Amino acid sequence: MNQACGVCGRDTVFTTCADCRMQLCDRCARFELLAEGCGTVVPAYFCPSCVSNPLANPNAIFWQMKEGK
Repeated sequence: MNQACGVCGRDTVFTTCADCRMQLCDRCARFELLAEGCGTVVPAYFCPSCVSNPLANPNAIFWQMKEGK
């Protein structure tokens, strides 16, 4: 099975987007820490589109500020 990054097309897939499930390489994956319950933090990876979407990522506002949107 040939896997390719859904953003840039590189043939090395690192992970999938936590929201849209697009395959991502290590360059295109955006790392995020999400709060889950009382004191629990869960690591997640998003594609460049989903990381700044508040419906997908509860911390999207910080990415929007960083990217100047």
